[in-house]
Amino acid sequence: MTRRLLTFTTDRRLSARRIIFELLHQLCFENSHWPPVADAAESALNDVDPQVRRTAATLLVGTVEPDRALSALAASTDPVVRIALVDAIPWSWVAQHQAILERLRSDLVPAIRLLANIAVFSRDDPVAWPALDAAVLADLESCAGVLNGPGSRLEETGGERWARALTGFDREQDCYAWAERLANRSESPEVRLEGVRMALAAMREWRGAPARVTPMLTGLLQDEISEVRSAALHTLAASLTASRIADDELAVLLDDPEFGAVAATALGSVGDHRAVPHLVRLMLSDSDEPRLAEAFKAVARAGADPHAPVAAARQILAALPDSCAPALPMRVLAAFGPAAAAAVPELIARLEGAENDTPDCAIYVLGRIGPAAAAAAALLRQYPTQGATLALLKVTSDRAVADQYLAGRPEQPGRRDGIAPALLTWLAEHDGLTARQHKQLRSLFQAPGFGQLTSAGALWLHDGPAVAAELLEVLPDYLSDDLYGRKALRVLAAMGSHARPILDRLDRFVVSRHRAGMNIGDFDAEMRADEMLHAAVIAARQEIAE
Repeated sequence: MTRRLLTFTTDRRLSARRIIFELLHQLCFENSHWPPVADAAESALNDVDPQVRRTAATLLVGTVEPDRALSALAASTDPVVRIALVDAIPWSWVAQHQAILERLRSDLVPAIRLLANIAVFSRDDPVAWPALDAAVLADLESCAGVLNGPGSRLEETGGERWARALTGFDREQDCYAWAERLANRSESPEVRLEGVRMALAAMREWRGAPARVTPMLTGLLQDEISEVRSAALHTLAASLTASRIADDELAVLLDDPEFGAVAATALGSVGDHRAVPHLVRLMLSDSDEPRLAEAFKAVARAGADPHAPVAAARQILAALPDSCAPALPMRVLAAFGPAAAAAVPELIARLEGAENDTPDCAIYVLGRIGPAAAAAAALLRQYPTQGATLALLKVTSDRAVADQYLAGRPEQPGRRDGIAPALLTWLAEHDGLTARQHKQLRSLFQAPGFGQLTSAGALWLHDGPAVAAELLEVLPDYLSDDLYGRKALRVLAAMGSHARPILDRLDRFVVSRHRAGMNIGDFDAEMRADEMLHAAVIAARQEIAE
């Protein structure tokens, strides 16, 4: 495949060359020292297109020995190529050549100077930090739009790279101070944007950051430059804590044609009822705001009036064929649960006209509505799926539904049996478990994973303090998980004083200055997950300590 791609590296079509070099870069990411690829990359350093030259420079560094990459850097006079090479070359290579490093720090190209000065930051030499900060600041404005151009190794601006150095060395107070200084009205719009970016980097790293930088960000909501206002708004919206602090300032923007959607989802995500009419309008206008469902779920959890959201969801369903199950209206109905009972006729119509995954969506929502969806019970019995069984139990409260299903399962249900823990939990909460069902529960609890966690609550309900030691041995393993952490905390909170041995660990989590390490793939989502988990830990701790 790679040899085939190499035949297109000199294609006359610019779009083809851009794609080919990006594909070669991905293919050779961990397959370096391949001479034909390196030769093609080096030839492309003279391409007429800056994006091709940037990608080729990164590819070259990944496919040659250090000396050849450094030689290419020394030979090139093209700023685009030289910046891309400096950005891609591991600084461990350059550190062995002090003369090269010093030349880069005094280079004629500002972006190269900035990269070199950031690279020489050292944890062992904090005395040098002020001078390096000043050097980076001097070149920051000149680097606007340079370091994150198309084809760059990292889509990071100069300010984001500087912020990464500050957070990497845990320079919390310095990071706040620089964010506020860069965002000052006396600075250029480009520098103010870097101040906002540095504030966002700080919020992603330190739990105390939202309280510190939110006043600065709210001040920028009145900036004369739309791009700066937008960046400040999106940064406030990225953090639940910042959104709560800036709630009144965000509320002022709800009717703004440019910023209203972001302000509404930010407020909605912290359960602010003022956002509800605006969230409804966004849903009816088929908005593509990515956090709209999250916002509806939060306002529903906060007790918002369900009438308008449910009516809007029903309106959308009524306008579509019964075979269609639009995701957002379904999620809104599920969020409001029993309060969405008025939508049962539309959901039944979805079941009767079901295609593809339509029944799964409607079945889940009916289960969330519960007993108020009794009219759908007969139809649910016709679906031989696990989801329909669970929904039927929630709708009818008939334990025979769970008993029959569990009787058909082995005493050691497999991990793929997704509803067994939920059925056993419902039984434990209501009429209790049979001896065989208790064996099934114990079996599920023995296998690490989602089944273990979701069966833990039922085990506590059935066995009580007798299993406290087992639960305390298992549940802490899930506390730092963005999906499972809050579920584990709910069980620990239910255990009350029996969970007191875990208090020290909860306290360490609460007082930590840094965000919990999560791997969602979205830095802002990871920050919000930490904020929600932090709040859940505090709430659980209070119940345990009482």
